[in-house]
Amino acid sequence: MFLEYMSKETYLHRLDIRTKILGFVGIIILVFLFNNPFYNLIIAIMIGVLALSIKMPSQKVFDMLKPLLPCFILIIVLTSITYSASSFKTEISRRVLFHLLPNNGLGVSAGGFFIGCTLIVRIFILIFISTIFTLTTPIDDVLQFLHQIKVPYEISLIITTGIRFIPTMERKKNLIFQAQQARGANLKGNGITGPIRAYLPIMVPMIINSILMANNLSIAMLNRGYGVSKTWTVLYEMKFTMKDYLVITIIFLVTVLGIYVRYGLNKGII
Repeated sequence: MFLEYMSKETYLHRLDIRTKILGFVGIIILVFLFNNPFYNLIIAIMIGVLALSIKMPSQKVFDMLKPLLPCFILIIVLTSITYSASSFKTEISRRVLFHLLPNNGLGVSAGGFFIGCTLIVRIFILIFISTIFTLTTPIDDVLQFLHQIKVPYEISLIITTGIRFIPTMERKKNLIFQAQQARGANLKGNGITGPIRAYLPIMVPMIINSILMANNLSIAMLNRGYGVSKTWTVLYEMKFTMKDYLVITIIFLVTVLGIYVRYGLNKGII
């Protein structure tokens, strides 16, 4: 999930990009440690607090996720009927909620339902944490970080340009959509090929706009002497502050605590 950088003076905005990346990795580790949805829900609440602290446009994220609602329902249905009750360790997960077929056929297990909920919570957490990262990290910091870890500048430019132009293309898509609606274009097709034909008036201008943007970008790069020198210079050096050291310590302690709870106390399983 990519949204455009939001310039604000929040605690997360002032952190070094390396601290944010460590936090991102720590959250991913915690998310995949537990398959119990209640433990992952605690992590989701922590992410929600972070989102509130930067005043993230959560409604926009939820609007993007609405088309995926049928996929979420399908995930829960499939996991509920494909995971047998005997494959789980806890008593509550071994329960069979009901059977879809006569003679106790195709049972819906509580553990399978929990697995489906866990997958959905994981998807939400990963989408929200990646959105928080992009909203609080300028693209210049990403470029400088890639340069610091010795990524070739050609690859760095491809990555950062791709990230930068995703929200730009999203805005262009919305403008073209509104323009075609104003012209009376039928954007609701019927049948199997109907939606494809209906979106041709949007896709064709989008492709043409993409080509024009790429051409303008190449002209701008040539005018600025791109590729003349392979030695990059930076406006400022990335340095850790006391805020970064404090956050890194918290990330380390929380990650170690999560590993201890999962493997030491054997919690968070179903």
